Amino acid sequence: MKNRIKTGLGKTTHCGLLVGLSLLSTTAMATVISSQSNAYGLGVNLEIDIESVAVAQANATLPVLLQQTAPSAYDMSNSGLSLATNITTTLSEIQDVSVFASAGVFSGQIISDTDGNAGNRTTSAYSEVSSLALSVTDTTFPLDLSALLEICSTTLNSYAEVSGDWNTFTATGSSMIEDLSIFFLGEQVDLIAEGISVDVLAGSTPNFQLIDFAGVAGLNLILNQQVSQCAMPGYCSMEVNALRFIFEGVSLLDAGIDGLINGEIIISHSYANMSGIPASPVNAPTAIYMLIMATALSVIRAKR
Repeated sequence: MKNRIKTGLGKTTHCGLLVGLSLLSTTAMATVISSQSNAYGLGVNLEIDIESVAVAQANATLPVLLQQTAPSAYDMSNSGLSLATNITTTLSEIQDVSVFASAGVFSGQIISDTDGNAGNRTTSAYSEVSSLALSVTDTTFPLDLSALLEICSTTLNSYAEVSGDWNTFTATGSSMIEDLSIFFLGEQVDLIAEGISVDVLAGSTPNFQLIDFAGVAGLNLILNQQVSQCAMPGYCSMEVNALRFIFEGVSLLDAGIDGLINGEIIISHSYANMSGIPASPVNAPTAIYMLIMATALSVIRAKR
């Protein structure tokens, strides 16, 4: 006598189908084989072009990028005080172009317990910037771009975490911004009019984006940016940026200069990822054969 199971629709199905699917869905104990995390307080990548000539460039990370890969497990931290960077220009008549100058305290921490053994693991990154006063392109005569963009805040922080095991990875992220004020060409931007509320600054609205911020074409702002990639069972990542300004050909004509600025500024960046493999993976041809046979049996039963 063949074993049959009554379904909720009044039809019967063969036990072989259920057993086959059950075997396919069984997950063996897995191993987190690697992880990585990094953090920094301020990342700048800017280029200013005057009449199609690259006048000033800046590419820096403050403090120095905090980064590590496991295994083995790690717990690292880093911090740095205020720092200003001056960039030499390509036009000799223009001197002392400070593409960005910052004041504040930058700190970060990265942690992972990934040791190559089986079981759930956690990898995280944290970044914080306190008492930030950031000025972009403060220059001397004859190029006057003084206070093109200023950003001030008492606290900006971000946190990124990936935890779990193969096929169960989850990613979480958060950020917070306190007492934010932004000036463009010396004028303070009305953040409330731009739709930036206290809730947004508290990080309750992930990926809050303003295109052409403050009516400036090509100047885009993202608050609490969270980018996660966890589509595959063996890999998951999370990136969080508390504040990110993107310059896409921002015109300097309002400052009386025929030029453009491109690049980005990221404040309080955190990133974490983990990858793993099943400890006893199911043989692929066997799994496919089992699925085909189970499907065939199901079709046969449906025709009877």
